[in-house]
Amino acid sequence: MPIPRTDNGRANRVGLEVPVQLHEGSASCTGVAKNIGPGGVFVATGRMLGVGARVIVTLRLPGDGAPLAALAEVRWCRPFVELNDLPAGLGLRFIDTPLRAAVLANELRRSHEPDAA
Repeated sequence: MPIPRTDNGRANRVGLEVPVQLHEGSASCTGVAKNIGPGGVFVATGRMLGVGARVIVTLRLPGDGAPLAALAEVRWCRPFVELNDLPAGLGLRFIDTPLRAAVLANELRRSHEPDAA
């Protein structure tokens, strides 16, 4: 039996502000990755997609020449609420995360730790 998670998927996440492109079938939209971890990414966007939808997330990290693309599933949506400070967007879980994505997320996390030089 799996052990229940207590971190709500937020462990090992790194805050960032990176433009992303989301592709679902022939449709696409833009957003901003606000945090990323080995298991997923939060994308701030006004475009709401259905929970369970599969998207290709493409982003280019600063200083990294090649764009990173990963298949992800929409796990939750947060619409814009005028009196709320939280950005509208999508919680995405990586599916078959490319090894490069996991390595980059881990490097980002380490580089943002207080003891990083």
